[in-house]
Amino acid sequence: MLETVLSIIGAVTGLASLWLSNEQWKKVKSKIGMLSNAGKAAEILPAWYTSRMMQDQWYFGLVTTDGHTIAIGRISAISDDGKWMDVELLTSDEVPDDRGTKFITAVADDRRSASIQIEKIVMAYEIITS
Repeated sequence: MLETVLSIIGAVTGLASLWLSNEQWKKVKSKIGMLSNAGKAAEILPAWYTSRMMQDQWYFGLVTTDGHTIAIGRISAISDDGKWMDVELLTSDEVPDDRGTKFITAVADDRRSASIQIEKIVMAYEIITS
């Protein structure tokens, strides 16, 4: 009788361990890596602006699906699943005084980093021409 109870406890413990291992594997599998190499990032997100905005520091606008324009200086990295991009925001002092466009900018010079969902971007353009 004791052997049967111990066998059942061992089987339940083994199944619980298997279930927990599977849950941890799912978490590790879903982790996102960020690519900062423009060449590799262009393979994930083959848009014209990927390489240009990762290699140059300039004045770019990213128009979102709800009509807002995010003012960025460059793209820092793109997630390896192509869903997110890390950007360096411009400050309000750096964007032109365009009354028709309300730019989303950094709140301070030392607070420029942001992450954006790529699927929310409908247009990318240069705010200032050279």
